[in-house]
Amino acid sequence: MTPQIISSDVVIIGAGIAGLWLHNRLNQMGFHAILLENDTIGNAQTLSSQGIIHGGAKYALNGILSKATQAIGDMPARWQACLAGKGDVDLTGVKILAKHQLMWSKDKLSSKLLSFFASKALASRMQTVPKSERPNLFQHADFKGTLYQLDEPVLDILSVLKCLAKPYKERILQYPKDWPITWHHEGKTIQSIQLGDDTIIKAQHFVLTAGEGIEEILRTLNFSKPDMQRRPLQMVLCKAKDKNNSLPAIYAHSLGSGSKPIATISSHADDGGNIIWYIGGNIAEEGMNKPISQLSAEAEKLLAEIMPWYKLPELLWAGHSVNRAEPKQSSLTRPDSAFVDSKHNVHIAWPTKLALAPDLADQVIKQLTKQNLQPKTHKTTIKLSPAVIGETLWNTAFK
Repeated sequence: MTPQIISSDVVIIGAGIAGLWLHNRLNQMGFHAILLENDTIGNAQTLSSQGIIHGGAKYALNGILSKATQAIGDMPARWQACLAGKGDVDLTGVKILAKHQLMWSKDKLSSKLLSFFASKALASRMQTVPKSERPNLFQHADFKGTLYQLDEPVLDILSVLKCLAKPYKERILQYPKDWPITWHHEGKTIQSIQLGDDTIIKAQHFVLTAGEGIEEILRTLNFSKPDMQRRPLQMVLCKAKDKNNSLPAIYAHSLGSGSKPIATISSHADDGGNIIWYIGGNIAEEGMNKPISQLSAEAEKLLAEIMPWYKLPELLWAGHSVNRAEPKQSSLTRPDSAFVDSKHNVHIAWPTKLALAPDLADQVIKQLTKQNLQPKTHKTTIKLSPAVIGETLWNTAFK
């Protein structure tokens, strides 16, 4: 069988938040960019995220403005501009779950000191919420802690994916997982990528945004660097058995005495309207390899400890394991910023955080501009199937 030959200016592999954001930017700039995916759009880390557009507050709980805090500090404003239709990409159709992420301290001096130092380090992005303005959950007379409001919106990720996929959906293509990838070289430069026996795509540049899948793609390229690391999580989900006694919506970090939140809770409705709490933080980082029966028992105990004034309804529990795929760091620590490594006309890119997708696109575009990317004319009819958006956890985790 003779393969179809497609041409493009840029081929991006991996249709998560990083690939979609870059795909929009390049096509808006007048380039022809194709986005390839061998699964569903957003299938791995993006649809596993809590939708929080972090601004760095949780990285400054010791009162120090770390590199991570500084790298991510401008991201909420960039996303807010896009949500208002005035930014890099159009996110005006995105559902905003909460305009502000909250953070509360337990009724302990150590936690309050942490909160105090964090508020001093991030005074412009973190304010105390007066009692009269607190959400119902924190209006209870037995809540004795301090509640902060962070300049960090929480977004419905499914609607983000829909907004980013819509403008150039005919250029977002799916190829079967079992198709082998072959690269055609001319010296040190890649001329084209071949997908199975069916399709060859010629391009000026190739960008890898496939998260955990980058490792295998690098193997097909015979690239030994950059190394990738996996930092595993087991997130916890819970919902009321009786949806008429549903959990209240909450989008908040709970602080303890350490430099990380004890728990980060976001709320999401399933198709039946039942509110699901999606729980990250320390419990997710320490929950790998634990059976869900053990992890759910620990999570229920933790919820009772961090919000003792609230009586939990009878709950159903589920777990969700996901690997955070990133450039390798010493001691498997968290990278501080988005990462791009260019090898001639191949660019390896990890955003490292959902919120850093705009910064990652900036970095890739800077590299493409440096290498004098020029738009060309492309009239090829593409026979690959269009990629579709993956399902949310809220409708699959409890099946």
